[in-house]
Amino acid sequence: QYTRRAFELVWTTSKAFSVWLGLLSIVAGLLPAAVAYIGKLIVDAVVHASASGVPGDRWLVIRWLALELGLVVALAACQTGIAACRSLLRALLGQRVNVMVLQKALSLSQAQFEDSEIYDQMTRARREASSRPLSLVMSTFGLAQNALSLVAYGVILVRLNALMALVLVVAAIPAFISETKFS
Repeated sequence: QYTRRAFELVWTTSKAFSVWLGLLSIVAGLLPAAVAYIGKLIVDAVVHASASGVPGDRWLVIRWLALELGLVVALAACQTGIAACRSLLRALLGQRVNVMVLQKALSLSQAQFEDSEIYDQMTRARREASSRPLSLVMSTFGLAQNALSLVAYGVILVRLNALMALVLVVAAIPAFISETKFS
């Protein structure tokens, strides 16, 4: 119930950073499976090149290695971009929530403002509001990113061996249950 409100707060704080965070999470979810698949192609190319002894086959191995290097660099860039978006959103969200708390404080009467319970709620809101909604949004994006990686690995495993895909699904059930329960 709070996830939608947290997304709305983050979205209205910065649409651009929210979109970047979503796009980078999608790309970061797909890249690990792509790296794994390119690793399989590298192994296949090395086996083929060692059996054939043709120099062109060796260059194919080098091209696959270069592609995997590019994917690993892209994955690191995505993770850095996600961290940068998170930091910038945290700062913007903190500023926005402080303004909202101050606006609320201006609307309170003197008696309400002197009530210790209301004062404590406003202090907690000001102190925690920049981190809690963003943490909820980041956890949701992280869960989606992991689910996307899981699906991508599943597609690769189905292409290689359907039984392995079934083992992957069964192995992911306990982690999914615990993540869902404790998130």
